[in-house]
Amino acid sequence: MMGDYVIRIKPLENGFMVEVPDMAAIKAKQAAAKKEKGSGSGMMPYIGDCTESYAAKSVAEVLKLVKSSLAQLPESEYASAFEEAAKSK
Repeated sequence: MMGDYVIRIKPLENGFMVEVPDMAAIKAKQAAAKKEKGSGSGMMPYIGDCTESYAAKSVAEVLKLVKSSLAQLPESEYASAFEEAAKSK
């Protein structure tokens, strides 16, 4: 899985707006792009902005949304990328 995974928290007058990556949409679009591309090599095409927005009334609700989103990120890919980057320095 490639790309940036951004979580945004915006304060509102009566709570917060929380934007998190829509992992199901990202996976579906990546699978469709791979099918369309075939077995050729190269870069993965841009799949667009895949986010979900939620309204939260309290900080506790914001943390719950953020924690559940972080749990879905492909941590194993980032760990191997970090190891590779650390070796190159």
